[in-house]
Amino acid sequence: MAATEEFQHAISSTIREHALSLPETDEGTSCVNRAFKAGGKNFVFLGEKDGECNVRLKLADSIPEIEALAASDDERTWDVGMGGWTMLRFPPDDPPETENLQRWITESFMLLAPKKVSRLLD
Repeated sequence: MAATEEFQHAISSTIREHALSLPETDEGTSCVNRAFKAGGKNFVFLGEKDGECNVRLKLADSIPEIEALAASDDERTWDVGMGGWTMLRFPPDDPPETENLQRWITESFMLLAPKKVSRLLD
């Protein structure tokens, strides 16, 4: 999906808007996904495939929360991988709460953006 193409699902647009609201964030592509980066560091990847939304981001403090959700949620996929990189897959008509998605995106930004950029949030 080229960065200029529109998303099929409203939640993807909401995620994109939040990522772009963070300081010095640019949008590009990585394979078939959108990539959002600050200071040259990717902090969230977003895609739509086979009727699902896919979000990959890096987490630290929220990992126990994601692991608890993974154990109790049959409708979504929550995978925590190496180094805290986390994949969220969910039906676009039943996404995680917007506030949680925004908080996780911000956490990933704070972990990956250069310190001079992440300090702009304070």
